[in-house]
Amino acid sequence: MKRCVYRRTNARWLVMAASLMVVAACSGATAGRSSTPAAASTAASSPVEEATPTPASSTNPGASSIDGSVIGGSNHPSYTVEASDPWSSYKGSFVTNHTAGVTLGLSVWDVGRVPRNPCHPLGHLYDPGPTVDDLVAALAAQPMRNATTPTDVTLGGYRGRYLVWSVPAHMVVTGDADFAGCDVQSNGHRDFVSWLGNGEGERYEQVAGQVDRLWVLNVHGQRLLVDATYSPNTTQAQRRALGQIAKSLRFVAPGTT
Repeated sequence: MKRCVYRRTNARWLVMAASLMVVAACSGATAGRSSTPAAASTAASSPVEEATPTPASSTNPGASSIDGSVIGGSNHPSYTVEASDPWSSYKGSFVTNHTAGVTLGLSVWDVGRVPRNPCHPLGHLYDPGPTVDDLVAALAAQPMRNATTPTDVTLGGYRGRYLVWSVPAHMVVTGDADFAGCDVQSNGHRDFVSWLGNGEGERYEQVAGQVDRLWVLNVHGQRLLVDATYSPNTTQAQRRALGQIAKSLRFVAPGTT
């Protein structure tokens, strides 16, 4: 079982295979990284989910409410989703599936900066602008992601934009999410970086062929990103369950009980 270190300053976030452990490490730290090699996936690099979200089932037997918090340094609404075993909360910020050997989870982000190239982020991170469309344009333009055309969407009662992107299937991943040929971070790891949280947190990918379903929403004037991610070795049933969990998301305003 991997151990996890969580720090709120200069944090680095990981949703990891098996238990989807979260790692937040300050500059120079390596806590929570495994030395076990991970073979690169041979799955297709293009996203395999549909370009628009699939409606959730009207019933989910055995489901319970899971609370979550937005990753970012400002005052945000919390959120809830409906899920059942083997789904659970981890560190209050990730809804994860603890089935061994897969990467499968949901998180919500206040995105600050985006890399111009996910494999070479050092010196190339930028603020895409404050609006939903600004962030969506930056994500859709990111190379190596094979992003779908963004579409209008409503999730949790809030309007926004939706797209799907992936990690190239041919990339070689070793150790604990170290992508061959990518920039070496200050902690010694080679991250494939999707974005940085606004004030804290780094979203980096874990395996070749990994897919992210992304909803960028305007929630009472705050731009928030919902990320439902899965590795290519997950089943269609697991992906459907992830989509249903995303569709069950509801935001709760600060101070609301």
